[in-house]
Amino acid sequence: MNDMNPRRIDGGEERDAGAAGSSSSIHGRQSAASFMERLSELEMENARLHRLVAELLIKNQQLRKPH
Repeated sequence: MNDMNPRRIDGGEERDAGAAGSSSSIHGRQSAASFMERLSELEMENARLHRLVAELLIKNQQLRKPH
């Protein structure tokens, strides 16, 4: 339960680099394959964040228990 991902949540550099390479700007459209790949990445990240929130809620409950 304590196997937290060491990646930073506020990884601005990664986000900026991804935005620069994005093909979803005004001048172009994403291909269906790249859209599906990005959708899959976002779904996996969403699942990871849900697990992280659940772990933190459990830890919070354990800390609040009277000993």
